[in-house]
Amino acid sequence: MKRAITAVPQPQYQQEQVAAELDEARQQLVDAEAKLAQEQAAVNAFRMQCRLKLGDLIEETLALRAERESCLTQLKLHQQDAELPSDTPDPFAPEEETAVHEAVEFDEIALPELATPQQEKEAAKRLYRELARRFHPDLAAGSAERAYMTAIMSAVNVAYEQQDMAALHNLAGELDGTAVAELAAIQNLQIRQQREQLLKIQRRQRKVQQQYRALRQDNVAKLWRKAQHLEAEGKSWWEAVKRDLQRIIQRTRVDLLDLQGQLSKFEISE
Repeated sequence: MKRAITAVPQPQYQQEQVAAELDEARQQLVDAEAKLAQEQAAVNAFRMQCRLKLGDLIEETLALRAERESCLTQLKLHQQDAELPSDTPDPFAPEEETAVHEAVEFDEIALPELATPQQEKEAAKRLYRELARRFHPDLAAGSAERAYMTAIMSAVNVAYEQQDMAALHNLAGELDGTAVAELAAIQNLQIRQQREQLLKIQRRQRKVQQQYRALRQDNVAKLWRKAQHLEAEGKSWWEAVKRDLQRIIQRTRVDLLDLQGQLSKFEISE
């Protein structure tokens, strides 16, 4: 019984195949970079409009919120000194009713200037976990792969400790350990060089894709898309947000008066 003969790809055919993949990858990269640049420009222009049209209201809202938080903290300290049960929200606990109410007014999208640092920390944590799943040295199949993944994971740890989102996004575009090992195993020099070029382009593609995903999650970008959607329906996003901010300002002022009244009672008793 004759054995089936398996055709072995010749170097010339492999070179042509990789060259075709290179051309396709280059074009995909050009398209992806153009798409990213276009949306970045639109979002940046919208950011400037936000500052021009809403800047004063946002600054007033932030100032009132800061004053409210200060009053809450002082009241909490007075209650602890007097050993009284707290009737006011814990200033160190996540906001609940108020935060939910305001989020609903903004259709679950907070203005960028009103976003809390906690959102950035959570985003960094999610990206860190994703990178750890890809580059943890325990996942390496060999010593070379382990050394590479150890170096990448070390850089990931430093970036996360420093809360450097830009560095984390850049690291997300690095080659997986298996790709590095496969590249080193290619014997033909010309094919290996072509493959290296292809991997560099693919690495850049991943970084562009990561940047695009991050941009889509950016608060300003979300607001920009929301504004586009409303304007397509003939509605004014700017006027709606101004009204919401004015309501938040009015409600925060009422909260402040109540908190200041409670504080004055403690001060009188002292």
